[in-house]
Amino acid sequence: MVPDVTVTQAVFGERSRGGRTALTDAASGRTITYAELISLVGSAAAGLRRDGLCEGAVIAVHLPDSPELAVALHAVLAAGAVAVPIRPTETAAAMHRQLVETGARALITWPVLLDIALSAVENTPVARVLCFGAEPDVEPFSRLFSGRPVMPRPRLEPATDLAMIAFTRGTSGPAKQVRLTHRNLVAAMTQMAGAYGESDTVLSALPFTDVLGFSSVLNPALQAGAVVATRPGAGRHDLLRAMQERAVSVALLTPQLVEVLAYDREVGRYNLRALRSVISTGGPLRPEAARAAAQRLRCPVRQAYGLAEAGGLTHINMRAAEEGTLDSVGRGLSDAVWQVRTFSGREESYEPGELWLHGPMVAGEEPWARTGDAGFADEHGRLYIMGRMEAGVAEPPKTGPTSVLQQHPVVSDAAVIPVPDPELGLIAVAFVVVHGPAPDLLAYVNAEMPAFQRVHSLRIVEEIPRGPDGRVRRRSLIEGSG
Repeated sequence: MVPDVTVTQAVFGERSRGGRTALTDAASGRTITYAELISLVGSAAAGLRRDGLCEGAVIAVHLPDSPELAVALHAVLAAGAVAVPIRPTETAAAMHRQLVETGARALITWPVLLDIALSAVENTPVARVLCFGAEPDVEPFSRLFSGRPVMPRPRLEPATDLAMIAFTRGTSGPAKQVRLTHRNLVAAMTQMAGAYGESDTVLSALPFTDVLGFSSVLNPALQAGAVVATRPGAGRHDLLRAMQERAVSVALLTPQLVEVLAYDREVGRYNLRALRSVISTGGPLRPEAARAAAQRLRCPVRQAYGLAEAGGLTHINMRAAEEGTLDSVGRGLSDAVWQVRTFSGREESYEPGELWLHGPMVAGEEPWARTGDAGFADEHGRLYIMGRMEAGVAEPPKTGPTSVLQQHPVVSDAAVIPVPDPELGLIAVAFVVVHGPAPDLLAYVNAEMPAFQRVHSLRIVEEIPRGPDGRVRRRSLIEGSG
């Protein structure tokens, strides 16, 4: 059951962790304790409310990953206002559009981002620009500090009142707006219970201005009493240095960075023995890379899945190593309900389709949210993400690789099924019966398929074993083909 509280109440609650470190800047080592964090958030929130920036107000937060980002985002939410996190890499034009679309009344920014911010706010509803530090022509963020560090209790309905307006990255066209209530974000955070502990130091390669970084790393880690290492640097050596110097125990990384940990020769120069868990999200991770990274680091590497419209992560494969499913994202977190709506209409294991999500973390009024990601489920209820569906395709493909192969003039019968591979997990293999000289059928079928439906390999067989209902007997087919 999702607690009926605001995001800030869920994160900080009534607990007092005093002088324990809450946030550390990975580059400089500068820290903020839990007592200082709660005091700064409460005082700044009271200042926002004093200035009329409270329930209903929209405030944009344009900061790099730093302890100050956590302070600003939670101050906005604690004041009862709606936060609009803006990535520090956004252009002034993109930022301007987001400020206009959301009707933001104020903007909180950072000294090195100030020129972009001032250009972006022209001809927008933004009436105030606040900046950390002392910069000319703008108000210092410190002006908000009221001297009263008591956390305000705004009059909000967590189930219906907005907490955040986020913008997805999008694969084509401008970023899309996602409107998340306090309940959406609290539900996403509470699903992560147990992922972090008080003894952990947690680092995320996903910025905290992204919903996944905010709801699935920053908030649950703070709720658990862990240390959160913020990382403004983007280079791989910045990452490795931060992981060593801050003794990071849990890292949430992109597949590209997991591959760095698996194969980059420079990794051996760093002491990463504190790592106990690596979570990969942001796209499919090759199973061989997951296995290589796990062996090198001597800790589990788990695939995860999530999206902004679902408030954060919805899947983490906690039993990947035990079950030998390094290519799966698992069965889903506690409140995440999911289904693969198959392209063929057949509700069968291993049948590809589009992933849809349901649950209290899903934004919007519709009960189910389409993800735009293709995947399939195995007979044990584990989800496998195949990749992003083709941009601009409004409807799923009507024809799969099996049908394409069956239509070839030299093919008598065909079936494409997932086959276990010791290095790759599950791979798509085509089994084909031919009645004449076979051309390059693998190239033929893959030329007709979107990326997420392409076949890994092809085998010529004498027959496709089928049951009385016409369904392929997968085990017999695999065993009979050698």
